Amino acid sequence: MNRLFSVLVLALLFQRCAQFVPPTGGPKDEDPPELVASSPENQTLNFKGKNIQMEFNELIDATSLSQELIITPKPEGAIDIKPKPYSVEISFDEKFLDSTTYTMNFRNGIKDLNEKNPAENLKLVFSTGDFIDSLNIKGKVKNLWTGQPSDKITVALYDTKTNDTLPLLKRRPKYFYTTDTSGIYNFENIKASSYRLLAFKDENVNLYFDNKTELFGFLQDTIHLDSNIIDLNLEVYPNNTDPPKIRRSLSRQTNYSITFDKNLKSAEVVYLNSADSLTYKFSPQEILFFNHPETIDTIQTKIVVQDYIGNILEDTLKIYFSTINSPTSTSDPEILRITTRDIKANSKIKTPEFYHLGFEYPVTSIDTSKLTITADTTFNEPYQLNWLDPSHTELHIQFSTSAKRVLKLLIEPGAMTNYRSDTNNTYQLINTLYQQDEYGALEGKYEQFEGQKIVELLDSRTLEVTERQLFTDSYKFPQVIPGNYKIRLIEDTNGNGQWDTANFEENKLPERIVVSRGIIKLKANFQLSDIQLD
Repeated sequence: MNRLFSVLVLALLFQRCAQFVPPTGGPKDEDPPELVASSPENQTLNFKGKNIQMEFNELIDATSLSQELIITPKPEGAIDIKPKPYSVEISFDEKFLDSTTYTMNFRNGIKDLNEKNPAENLKLVFSTGDFIDSLNIKGKVKNLWTGQPSDKITVALYDTKTNDTLPLLKRRPKYFYTTDTSGIYNFENIKASSYRLLAFKDENVNLYFDNKTELFGFLQDTIHLDSNIIDLNLEVYPNNTDPPKIRRSLSRQTNYSITFDKNLKSAEVVYLNSADSLTYKFSPQEILFFNHPETIDTIQTKIVVQDYIGNILEDTLKIYFSTINSPTSTSDPEILRITTRDIKANSKIKTPEFYHLGFEYPVTSIDTSKLTITADTTFNEPYQLNWLDPSHTELHIQFSTSAKRVLKLLIEPGAMTNYRSDTNNTYQLINTLYQQDEYGALEGKYEQFEGQKIVELLDSRTLEVTERQLFTDSYKFPQVIPGNYKIRLIEDTNGNGQWDTANFEENKLPERIVVSRGIIKLKANFQLSDIQLD
């Protein structure tokens, strides 16, 4: 028994000693690992093997190498990475292509074990032929909408001289590179040929632009590469040109929701039985049918929706409402909830021209005697109610106020009732108002785009749009709350009041966008003119 116990203890000690842990103590290691030997060596010609071995001068951490390693052209088949204390072995299950130069860029995939200093500029180049290709293409990728460098973008080169008959977007690129935090890409050791250059956000890491929510961009002209190219820059932007699709349909007791995979411009609902009707609300990615004006088991409808580039989806659907009661459901009236868009309670605001109220369910009646707008705590302002949609879930309260300091909206209990007989509790908004001498002003012009243009004033931190207008010759924002801003100018060549994306199949670029350089710091009672945008 004692002998068996001793054997077990020795086995456990051996196993523990076999586990590798970094040494502790001593001076801090500030030097990155250095490559001392590799097989094949850098710049090797006529390489025919399927294994790469690399040795370093110190203990390494290669746990992130599978994410960091970029090999161009991308080899066929699977890659197996086996890290060891001082070395790493990379095996390929398919042969490399004949007469091809391969570049292995390790980026930050090899670090020293203690301080995680990445090996600097670690790269291995070899050829399966008689020479090393030596041409380079370098540039930067930025986001068209923000003007900022775009990192983790896959920049892809497609050889147009191959016999591949597949459309370009159905192919894998011959060379690819992932941009760094500065948006920079750098192709090295490229073969002289003709190429198309694309860039996209490859979220699923498959080297295809197959997710239309990903950013995308391309160079219009074919590259005839016979010498090095620098400063070949690209812009990426949203580029979903597919027709809209239904993402999900969901039946509930009170409503039936149809959601779509992209923003829509318009929606039409046709009831196949002319006696049927339902109240519905249309928002950019949803049609929401309410179980109103009367409960009906099933309604046959045809929906026709159109996106912003003219694609149309037409489908026939059965609209029905769930009969399963949820644990919290009740037939008794509940609280009618009111939300206010764009204005927060107890905040300082610009003098508004309307209140925008939203409701969960269609409102069927309003008692205007219980709704008041008070200017400076003294005068009640006249107002007008305007429903923004047929569902009566979006309400504008239009008014022109004489308020100088304070504005108050009061909705007393029971002022509003929806089709479920829910009524509201007391709802009020009290806001102080900016004075004229507290505003700043911005104005300018931009002559690089012809015709109609769109100008947007952006919060410099969040890049959210705070103000927007269309103009032809010049723009002006006369009442701007002091703060830090950027300006975005959008080309509107077709005059439709919105930005239009590219069409790769037609080799058509998107409408151009420029964003102001740096941050525009606007002070109270101050006007800025002719802001530099390029």
